[in-house]
Amino acid sequence: MKKTLFLIALSMVLFTSCNTELKLAKRFVEEYQNIPVAVLFPEAADVKVEYNVKYGKQTEALNDFSQDLFLDVVYNSYAEGLRDFGLDVYIPENVDSILVDSVHWYVLLSQMEIVGRLTEYEDYLFSDRTDYSYKYPLNTINVASWFEINNGQWQPVLFSENNLIDKFTSKVDYDFWSTNFDYQYNIDTIGLEDIYNFGVYLGKQYASCTYNYLMNKFVENEMLKEYYYTTDQYVKYDPKQKRFFYDVYDERFKELD
Repeated sequence: MKKTLFLIALSMVLFTSCNTELKLAKRFVEEYQNIPVAVLFPEAADVKVEYNVKYGKQTEALNDFSQDLFLDVVYNSYAEGLRDFGLDVYIPENVDSILVDSVHWYVLLSQMEIVGRLTEYEDYLFSDRTDYSYKYPLNTINVASWFEINNGQWQPVLFSENNLIDKFTSKVDYDFWSTNFDYQYNIDTIGLEDIYNFGVYLGKQYASCTYNYLMNKFVENEMLKEYYYTTDQYVKYDPKQKRFFYDVYDERFKELD
């Protein structure tokens, strides 16, 4: 009986907490509309191509790659993404005179690192006689970004890392009578267009991470102020569908010490 009452009480606390988080998240969306956001990106990214000793070669995916174009693509996508959340993005004329407070925000992409490398992928084939494995070098573009955000006060440095990799598919045709199999695979190699499209994706993702990070900071601060506690639930907002949901895949900025 005591255990049942405890579970009921715990469920009620969790339900109330979830309702509180969502109410505060909705309040943030309603109150923080048309906020001016100064956004600055670096003039250049740190681009590297790693040599793979095992395969005796390096990726050629970044041949003819333009980091200037890539940064422009990410910036435009990022600005458009923030505007989807109802924010007013602008490029400041003078960095030293940017107005920053709770209703004037400043976002700085302080560093972006783009690394091209070959990543080994191992494909497995299981049969009734023996098991096989095949290893392939796949082109990989790793993009790491460091953000600094001020919404009245500087937040911890925020980090995001994403990979674009060749698409690998395989199949096996098995002959039941002869017990022979025909193994086939295909590698859809990434090209420059894929990398620039990846930049569009990153800009949208960074915009979502930025907005949701600030929204959750607001929720956390308000819960501590009004209720003296907070939870680990991370709320996300989709401005296109005007929908709130919880982040179960941990797709967010990582705070660095």
